[in-house]
Amino acid sequence: MGWANCGVDSRGRQIGYSHPAVCDHPGCTVEIDRGLSYACGDMHGDTEYGCDLYFCEEHLFYTEVAEGRGEPLCAECAKGLEDA
Repeated sequence: MGWANCGVDSRGRQIGYSHPAVCDHPGCTVEIDRGLSYACGDMHGDTEYGCDLYFCEEHLFYTEVAEGRGEPLCAECAKGLEDA
């Protein structure tokens, strides 16, 4: 199995880069896909730092999660790291 079709997310939505989508940020209408490039936490599903949502480049931020290690996170997940 490739990364084009990776099953479904926790909301029952098809995931993988072959599935067109819209950014999950409230009110954002930017067209994306549900591939890893747009996944919060750099992987499908709930990850150690991510939230199982997909965001456009404006709403996904490269965030240091450990010394020398960063991951793309949405604002909510990045804020959660700061609050921890």
